Amino acid sequence: MFSLSAPVQAQLLNVESVRANADSAGWYGELEFDLSLNRYNEQVFEFTNESNLSYFSDRHAYMLLNKLKFVNIDGASLISSGYVHLRSTLLRNKKLSPEIFTQYQYNNNLGLNNRAIGGAGIKYRFYRTDVWQASISTALMYEFEEWQIGNQPSIKNEYIKNTSNIRLNGKVSENATFLLVGYYQARPDQFFEARSILESKLKMDLSKRVAISIGFIASYDAKPIIDIPQWTYELSNGLVIKF
Repeated sequence: MFSLSAPVQAQLLNVESVRANADSAGWYGELEFDLSLNRYNEQVFEFTNESNLSYFSDRHAYMLLNKLKFVNIDGASLISSGYVHLRSTLLRNKKLSPEIFTQYQYNNNLGLNNRAIGGAGIKYRFYRTDVWQASISTALMYEFEEWQIGNQPSIKNEYIKNTSNIRLNGKVSENATFLLVGYYQARPDQFFEARSILESKLKMDLSKRVAISIGFIASYDAKPIIDIPQWTYELSNGLVIKF
């Protein structure tokens, strides 16, 4: 599977795609593989692997998400990015569900050496039918970042931020699901200078264990820490193996 994309700065994880596919109790897992051919200032080849392992009890949900991306620029200079994310959603079937989360992330392609976050919030499900559901979440989190380009001095920041999202997901056919999520992340003292992301994913089952996915992410950062584009986007195709 191949995709054409510009550099994407998706700072938030789409945990919604995991819990959208697991409404009953039990263990759930997915492996997803993407290949992409991109162009920044040079030709860039990317291989991405995502692995998700989750346990849904009758009352709570526990999720471990990982992503690793290998990047090759003009046949050389192998660099990479990735994250690991842990999240617990308590009282998951209630309209109001408390959440706690922590994450570590890096992206050498964009100059992000380290990012560590931890936070807690609440998810409110305001619409639910047998086919579609919608929710909104808000949380406070601590964020530490370290950015660096080339041999320039690194830039380190520590912030308290609000992170919010609104989600719509459901079935568009017997074998296809659609997810749309909008994120808004900002410091309380600079609430209108935010980092915002719109993400959509269409997943189509080929069999009980295999699916293909088509995803699109558009990201806008009002105040990038270093000299990177404010607007970024990514269009990708993937092969998903469920277990």
